[in-house]
Amino acid sequence: MNVRSGGYLLIERTKRADYMDEQRIPEFVQSASACICEQHPTLDVLWGTSKRRQEAYRERLRLSEEDFLLLMEWVEVFHESGELGYPQTFQTIELAKTFRDRFFTHIELDIIELKLPVSYVADFLAEGQVGDHPEQYGVERFILRHEHDEPLGRPLGYEVLGYEYGTFHSYLCNGLERDFAERFSFQLNEHGFISTLAEAQRYCAYSNQEDVGTEPVLWLPWIISKVE
Repeated sequence: MNVRSGGYLLIERTKRADYMDEQRIPEFVQSASACICEQHPTLDVLWGTSKRRQEAYRERLRLSEEDFLLLMEWVEVFHESGELGYPQTFQTIELAKTFRDRFFTHIELDIIELKLPVSYVADFLAEGQVGDHPEQYGVERFILRHEHDEPLGRPLGYEVLGYEYGTFHSYLCNGLERDFAERFSFQLNEHGFISTLAEAQRYCAYSNQEDVGTEPVLWLPWIISKVE
């Protein structure tokens, strides 16, 4: 299967939320959705006008004021170069590892790669902005720029995701694991993801129905891979 890489995220593995089905969802969850797993660096805080939120983020990261200012400087530099796409998408594995090792060694983070089957790329891009420019969100820019690159990372499985304004909604945000279990044979693999493309496609078709009540976005089967 031909796939297109959508870039790399630094995510915190997160304890299963109370609203998730404990019989079907593992205790600790990995997701490309920032609603579920916090992603770093959190650009909306770093670029925001709230000094209180910035200070709370600095304290949470347990960074000195000097290192926190350096983090902000790095974000500006690498965003300007196009290597860090808004809001948190790294364009290279090397840069993701550099940020992790410099600023986040005291937080357990996973580097995940987002990949999309090529057959869905045109539909995905049609939902976003057209053209490659600095203001474009990171995932869109990566997919446009890296058409011929070989995706890296070890596939963990599929996640049903809806893309909006540079970030993802997940089927887990909507508690759809219960709907999937009622209508289909729903069981996650040992990594906590959907095992096959055929399964993920069925769940996407259901999620895209207007009467389901999910966010009005295009739900697609994204491959989640882990970078060692």
